Amino acid sequence: MAVTKRVIIEFASPDLRAIDCIQDIRLASNNASLNLNMRYDVVLQYPMPTDDDRVYLDIRIPDELVDSFSYGKRLRGISSYLLKNFGGKYEQYLVGNRLLTYTLIENEGQDSKRKPGGISMAERLEAIADFARLLERSDEDAIFHINRIMLILKEAAEPEENE
Repeated sequence: MAVTKRVIIEFASPDLRAIDCIQDIRLASNNASLNLNMRYDVVLQYPMPTDDDRVYLDIRIPDELVDSFSYGKRLRGISSYLLKNFGGKYEQYLVGNRLLTYTLIENEGQDSKRKPGGISMAERLEAIADFARLLERSDEDAIFHINRIMLILKEAAEPEENE
C-alpha cells in the first residue's frame, strides 16, 4: 500500500513565484521522480497549480516510509535539476543554499485558518523581516505595535480549548 501526501512547492526567495516557473518545475520533478522511484518506490505526481496560484505536488509513499520520509532531503533533486540545467537562471534566487521550500499539507479537510498553504513562505519571510525592522525602532508607536504583536504571538502559542 501507499499513502499520498500533498506538498506545496515555493521558491525560498520572495522574488520568484513557483507558478511562474511551473514548466521548469515539472521537468525537474519528472527527473527527480525517476530517482525516487528506483531507490524508494516513491512516485511524484505531475506538479499542478492551486486555485491561489501556487504549485502543489502529490507524492505516493510506501506505508513503511511514510513516518521517516524527509521531504526536504528527498525532494532536493528538484532544486538540483533547476540549478544545473537552466544555465544559471535560478542561482540568483538562492537563499543561503536553498532554492525551494516544501510545505506538507497534513490534512486536506482543515479549515483555511489552519492550512499552511494560506500564506506563502515568501510572505512569511517578509513578515519576519518587517517585524525585525519594527524591533529595531524604539519610538512610542513602534513599542505599541511590538506589544500588540507579542500578545498575538502569546495567544497563538496557547493550545486552543476547542481541540
